[in-house]
Amino acid sequence: MKIAYVDGYKIRQTLDTDFGAIHSHSVKPTQYSPKFFIPKGETWIDHRFKKETAFLLKEEAWYKSITQSYHLARKRRMEELSKAGAPPAFIRRKTRAQGLNVMYVDGAIIRKHLDFEFVCGGHDLVYDYIPTKTIWVDVTMDPRDLPPVLLHEMTERELMAQGMKYESAHEFATATERLMRRAQGGIYQGDPGYPLGLTQKQFIKKYVKSYATHKG
Repeated sequence: MKIAYVDGYKIRQTLDTDFGAIHSHSVKPTQYSPKFFIPKGETWIDHRFKKETAFLLKEEAWYKSITQSYHLARKRRMEELSKAGAPPAFIRRKTRAQGLNVMYVDGAIIRKHLDFEFVCGGHDLVYDYIPTKTIWVDVTMDPRDLPPVLLHEMTERELMAQGMKYESAHEFATATERLMRRAQGGIYQGDPGYPLGLTQKQFIKKYVKSYATHKG
């Protein structure tokens, strides 16, 4: 398996706001946010998550092995994690924003002990393991990701508190997040000045920082 360690911040700023820690090539129309831009046979991992490579690859393989209900499979996987006991301390700093507790957390600990799919951020109205009126933001990310991710979670939570379904709230939150990312210098497909005409090699070189090979 060919692994590319990529600049996840740059991808979220210019191509795919929903790029998390690990993804593989996909063009399935039924998959949420398919990663058509990743070459076949490659797995892209945000270089900030490099220390978690073995764990991330294991969970990626688990995800691909699902043949029936994703929700049932996730429930069983979460039950397996819960048997490991209480996680070590994972809160790195705390603050308050608009009446909410904001916890900046070590995402690697969350993924190994509470939720293998936790990445970037989350809040109590989506994840039942997060305390009431609390938002978690993963400090594993590039520090420049933290403000737009926090804005996303706050927007999404506010809309859900008003009764909006998660799927719609997430879309509104993503649009709001992109506004902040554009203010940071981000640019997306369709924006004036978005670079066109890149060859595949030039495109890949824009995001890939290094390659590695994984046997397994």
